[in-house]
Amino acid sequence: MKSTAATQAEGTVIVGGGIAGLAVATALRNVAGVSNVKVLEASTKAEFQNTEAGAAAQLGPNGLRALNFIMPLSSDDTNNNNDDDVVQKVLDMGGILEGNVMMMPGGQTMAIPDTTKVDTGIPQVLVRWGMLRSLLAEQLPEDVVVTDAGKDIAGYQQQNNSDGDDDDNNVQHVNMIDASGDPIADLSSTPLIIGADGVRSAFRALVRKDVTHLTTDVIDASGEDVKYGGRINIKAVVNKSLGEEYKSGHTHACFAPDGSMAVFAGPAGDESTYWAISVADTTANNEGEDAVTFMDGLPSGSDGKTALKEKLLAKLNSLDSDPYITTVIDLINETSADKIFCQKSEEAKELGTHPLHSADGRVVLAGDAAHAMSASYGQAANFALEDAATLAACIRDGDDLEAALKDYSKKRLDRCIEMQTRSAERAAKAMKGEQVEDVSKWIFQWEIA
Repeated sequence: MKSTAATQAEGTVIVGGGIAGLAVATALRNVAGVSNVKVLEASTKAEFQNTEAGAAAQLGPNGLRALNFIMPLSSDDTNNNNDDDVVQKVLDMGGILEGNVMMMPGGQTMAIPDTTKVDTGIPQVLVRWGMLRSLLAEQLPEDVVVTDAGKDIAGYQQQNNSDGDDDDNNVQHVNMIDASGDPIADLSSTPLIIGADGVRSAFRALVRKDVTHLTTDVIDASGEDVKYGGRINIKAVVNKSLGEEYKSGHTHACFAPDGSMAVFAGPAGDESTYWAISVADTTANNEGEDAVTFMDGLPSGSDGKTALKEKLLAKLNSLDSDPYITTVIDLINETSADKIFCQKSEEAKELGTHPLHSADGRVVLAGDAAHAMSASYGQAANFALEDAATLAACIRDGDDLEAALKDYSKKRLDRCIEMQTRSAERAAKAMKGEQVEDVSKWIFQWEIA
């Protein structure tokens, strides 16, 4: 029988159609039985359907278990083995990681095996971000995702009872409003808003400030609790293999001695390679000059992507000659400029004791909106999937929606705080060539409660 919490959650609106938002929508429908769900996605329909968008996502046993939990059995799965159905599909579309090779000065290498599969029975895999998003989107009816929507939301207001849309379960519906406080046309009232709107989340700002409306500029308000790690990350997946001279199934990494640049490359599926370059900012000097980021001075739009590629290649060509760097330069040359994904190394400030839902129970956070973290452990997509599985299970089993959201925060908060802290520590030390405790075994042992 459907729980009271799931009944009360009918009409939920999810803001953000990335991995987190689509995973939550899939989980609510498949796990909690919430059939009336909408996802508001800011990008256009063509952008949303682009399977080459967003470079790559790294999935480990925890994320794959969560994905397995939220995805339904296929109609031809006669053995009731959903692992083979869903997890194997992801493994087939990506590149299974068998280890990491550190490229040392002078051409020497140090291979570090990945023991994830031996330890857990499930390997790690690098998969195109756009393909993972497409896999989740395929689980939803076509009318669930509304593209080119949700960009103007700055808060919500309690619906006037005279409108008559409150349900029979005593859950007050709210209307989403813009920066001026006006209801946004064409958006239905909802009992619950799930903020899955990324690192610079307007809904995290609402929850943190304990308000229902951002009266200042939404972009400024949503960036107030975001800290910048001082690096620009530029990455893509290209339809070209890394080469026979490199260890199959392994990521490869090298670091500039002064920490100014890190260069990564690894398998991302059949004849495809993921490459990523992390570039440090120029720091402020004693004469009062501001720090300079790698993006400064680049034009916007498609011209900016072309200029970014050219600037990145110039930066790599300025390094000492090295076969690995030359290989990565070749990969970048083979990558279309419009396929290159660039982002600042931003993460949410410390979560502290802030719950992942609003005090009034109308907003709950998932994915980067809840716990944006450094990419050093590659856990963004995994934790988004964990969020989706946990939230859906809490609503499935909840006595009421308010209790379900409290249960979700309780189950997720400590783990997210720990992961955020560990990721930041690893990122800071890795760029200096320092060793840090590897907590992968703790990460991968996660199971849905």
